[in-house]
Amino acid sequence: MDVGGTLEARGGEGAAAEEGEVAGGGGKRALEERFERVRSAQSGAFTRQQANAHGISDRALATRCRSGRIQRIYRGVYADFTGPVPWETRVWAAWLAYGPDAALAGETALRKHGLKGEWAESPIRLEIPHSRRVRRQGGILLTRCRDLDRRLLGSREPPIVRLEVAVLTVASGRSKPEDAVALVLDACRQRRTTARRLVDELGQLRRLPRRDLLLGVLRDAGAGVESFLELVYLRKVERAHGLPAGKRQLRAERAGSPVYRDVEYEDFGVIVELDGRTGHEDARSRWRDMSRDNSALLESKQTLRFGYQLVNDPCTAAAQTATVLHLRGWPSSPTLCSPTCAITTIRGALPTRAEQ
Repeated sequence: MDVGGTLEARGGEGAAAEEGEVAGGGGKRALEERFERVRSAQSGAFTRQQANAHGISDRALATRCRSGRIQRIYRGVYADFTGPVPWETRVWAAWLAYGPDAALAGETALRKHGLKGEWAESPIRLEIPHSRRVRRQGGILLTRCRDLDRRLLGSREPPIVRLEVAVLTVASGRSKPEDAVALVLDACRQRRTTARRLVDELGQLRRLPRRDLLLGVLRDAGAGVESFLELVYLRKVERAHGLPAGKRQLRAERAGSPVYRDVEYEDFGVIVELDGRTGHEDARSRWRDMSRDNSALLESKQTLRFGYQLVNDPCTAAAQTATVLHLRGWPSSPTLCSPTCAITTIRGALPTRAEQ
């Protein structure tokens, strides 16, 4: 039954008629207070059934809609205010429209879990049991799931899939592989989960798109990689050119405060910092980076800093890193990543293993 549409077509009884539809007697105030607590817990959203259970009839709901005291959001679901509907209220309203066996999923779940990112405001994403057949509504994206109970996080209201499930399913649906990689690494970097937990969850998601890609990335994340740029450096610069294995996210002290270095070659006093677009653009971040580099210099360590040029030109970064390592005592030489590797044209004086 489309409650909102039916109620709003019934004509105007006025405030007096509305009050006559609310349970009378001494229990009226108690019902109103209890209903207020329900709405507050649900960010202002409520269902027709909840209203009826607290003594508010369909006629009273229609009157309140017409008078602008409440507004309809979905079929049979309302908000106890008018005007713009905040995201939290829309989340509750969407779940109330399909609950109680629906669960927050996808980007909606990631935002609810507190993972930082550029999440879409709409649609609200829900998973429902595969056996359910429901009428879809605008602004809500439904996914039918065969193992929903296994995917849920404990006993929550509204129910929500576990963070690991949300991260992997959203990452697998990204249009670009690099965006999928960035999401799983961000989740680990923000300390919301671990590479080990994500790998364990992948073990349950055998048919997940891009499963092999994500598994490889998570193995590198377990070794300390925390961003897409760090992954590019590890695979296309360090490994592809035979550089020594650096240590990742190595903790150091600066003025009594901890700092973490992206890559450090401890035996040679060389540090590599990788500056992606996020976290390195504002003045405060630039000052922090310079202070960290200066602190390393005071310890007689050389810092190399690379940005997104690594993606398209890893050979240049490899040549520069190999040169500094060589000057600092690295006894070996880089390898060519391919027959067209530019490392020899960049640093002709530095022999490669292919030339020796």
